[in-house]
Amino acid sequence: MSRSLRSLRVLLALAAGLGPVTVAHATQFSYLDAAYQQEIYNGPLVGGPGMAWTSSGNLLTRNGSQLLEYSPTTDSAYLSTGIHSVIATHNIAGMLFSNSYGMVNGHDGYIYATTGTGLQRIDPTTWTVTTPGADLPGSTVSSGYTWGITVLPNGKIVYIAGASTNLVYVYDPVLQTNALIYTAPTLIDDIEASPTGEIALAAQGNNSIIIITDTGSVLTTVNGSTANNTAGSNYADGLAFGWGTAATKLFSNDNQGTITEYDFNVGYTTLLSSQTIASGGSYGDLAAVGPDCSLYVSQFYNGGYNGSALFGTNWNAGTNNDPSIVRISAKDGSCAFSTSGGNPTPVAEPGGVPLLAAGLALLAMNRRRRAVATATAGIAHLSIPRRLQ
Repeated sequence: MSRSLRSLRVLLALAAGLGPVTVAHATQFSYLDAAYQQEIYNGPLVGGPGMAWTSSGNLLTRNGSQLLEYSPTTDSAYLSTGIHSVIATHNIAGMLFSNSYGMVNGHDGYIYATTGTGLQRIDPTTWTVTTPGADLPGSTVSSGYTWGITVLPNGKIVYIAGASTNLVYVYDPVLQTNALIYTAPTLIDDIEASPTGEIALAAQGNNSIIIITDTGSVLTTVNGSTANNTAGSNYADGLAFGWGTAATKLFSNDNQGTITEYDFNVGYTTLLSSQTIASGGSYGDLAAVGPDCSLYVSQFYNGGYNGSALFGTNWNAGTNNDPSIVRISAKDGSCAFSTSGGNPTPVAEPGGVPLLAAGLALLAMNRRRRAVATATAGIAHLSIPRRLQ
């Protein structure tokens, strides 16, 4: 989102008497590459680390059969830290959630969530599931855990399932077919589709990253012991791809408090190099990319598992074991990360009509942005808290 659009949002909020809270954001990672900026977005996090977004760009997380919706602005404070509070709790009648955390925005405007035995589809305009108390037709899998989930550029849903959490399924929401395309040699946590349709798997069980095609052929495997960065892959857990010219970059939120950038060739068959872009955090789990092209990573205390730090979150008023979600974005305002399947725009509501209206409104807004930026510059500088590195 451009600076002028952020300023406009602040101006509208102030006009309604709901201006952002002027409390500084906190620094979770002690080191962050100079190209990025960070903020602890919310916390203490309640429920699982699965993330999705509303059509207006508000973050959603899972808490059992509820979806928690967060404010788009810093409107509250916790331990002297500016955070985005829960502004709505959506109770989803008939939503299944046993042993499952993942959810993703489909390209059809629905939210797809894992259930432990398959998938469910949530309509974010009515907050109802298509199949209350049951999996989507054709998506039923063997009982077990289902964690990572992503969407391919063609709209098909890819997710991990099975008693050993190592079976990769592709679900076609139109034909209602479910195909097992790959059986991993170890436990898989998060998965992510590239802008060109490849699938990255966080093989957390053996400290590696596996990249496969959308039909299940292995393209490459990056083992922790052979990665080019000094820390190895540090038990990769949450994954995201870069956007545009950076589409061959894969970012890993790992269990040891670091975020690593892996640079591949076109086609993802060869690892060219890797570097740590953030370190000094705590246990990292699932990750997601929002419609603002920012990377959202979960952080929490996990008792030192896989070498993780013995804390959860570094608030301004001190460090404790609280879980949180941290947002990382490009400092220059560019689109740094790709949402699932390579769609960097805000998600549509089911049917697509609201997306068209939003697109037209955004076009008109951009045409007026110079005038808006001039009118709001003073207010924006007084109201937006300084984002710390």
